[in-house]
Amino acid sequence: MSDLPNRGLTAAQEILFAAHDLDAAGKSEFTEWDLTVATWKRNPNRFGCRGYESDYPDHKRVMMEIMGNKKDNPVRVGTIEKTRPNCYHLSNLGRSQVDRLRQSRGDGQQSVRSPQSVYDAVAPYYRNPVFRKHCRDSEEPRMWLGAASFLQLANSEPRHLEDRLRATNRAIDDALSWVEENGVEQINRGVSAGGEAISRVDLRRLKEFFTLLQERFAHQLEAIRRPRR
Repeated sequence: MSDLPNRGLTAAQEILFAAHDLDAAGKSEFTEWDLTVATWKRNPNRFGCRGYESDYPDHKRVMMEIMGNKKDNPVRVGTIEKTRPNCYHLSNLGRSQVDRLRQSRGDGQQSVRSPQSVYDAVAPYYRNPVFRKHCRDSEEPRMWLGAASFLQLANSEPRHLEDRLRATNRAIDDALSWVEENGVEQINRGVSAGGEAISRVDLRRLKEFFTLLQERFAHQLEAIRRPRR
């Protein structure tokens, strides 16, 4: 469990830290009840059963944060991913966000974020065939199907679209921030973890590509966002 104080964390952030606690303890997949108990242990006052905060967790209180419509819902923003009914796991983006929160809150000492979680969050976009094809031919993708593939869209629901746009943007921006924070020209997964290095130039190109997709396929995006009659 993180030794950082809970003060100042949002409910969604506390749940994210609880998921990280489970992941660090070896639970690469955990149930919603595992998550409820881990979250309650971090902050019984916020996530305890009313009147019995020290004795029992409030499962409904935790589920309200990961199943509701809030924009910072960990599942919606992609930091926690649903693997099957009632089961979840911490995503690479989630690990990256925990590292960022820890650095920003800190304990008064300067800390350096590990690149591994940041790299793992952005690498799928950098390696995506649609982006690679665009690097060879700026007219690609010509079809909406390519853009949807890059964004990892699983359906045409407006909320899902916004969630994917937000998660994609966050992963790219986080990687750009990391190279700038560390004054380097590329990000590697780690000293011995392998993986192709991603340069600052490539990250900026990836960001430009993400912006271009939204402009080029604005009509398709708007059609998904438009309320259905």
